[in-house]
Amino acid sequence: MTISRSVIQENKTTKVGSEGGIALSEGLECCAYMKKLDLRDNMFGAEAGVSLSKSLSSYKHLTELYLSYLNLEDEVAIAVAKALKECASPIEVLEMAGNDITVEADSAIAACVAEKQDLNKLNLSKNELKQK
Repeated sequence: MTISRSVIQENKTTKVGSEGGIALSEGLECCAYMKKLDLRDNMFGAEAGVSLSKSLSSYKHLTELYLSYLNLEDEVAIAVAKALKECASPIEVLEMAGNDITVEADSAIAACVAEKQDLNKLNLSKNELKQK
């Protein structure tokens, strides 16, 4: 079985929490041909987000990654940025809006953006990226 797309958001009443996010992340590790991963608007939090970042290295064809409104914060934003920077996926779209990301994560995100030459859409809106 080959899964090329995962859209949890299609069922608007489902909210995947931290425990479910960890299980989902582990299950998605075997989906090397995934092209689009849309996990927006769930309740992942840091632990599930770190688990997800570890699974990103297994994707070779991922072009779109939607991680908005997952309560990820800096630790996960940094882990995701580092994982994407190192993986072979030709990321074109990266969305991490509404995750309380601060300037602590900006250098990791910038390094990822610099490495991903195919990236043409980056959404970091609704975060705390302002200098204080």
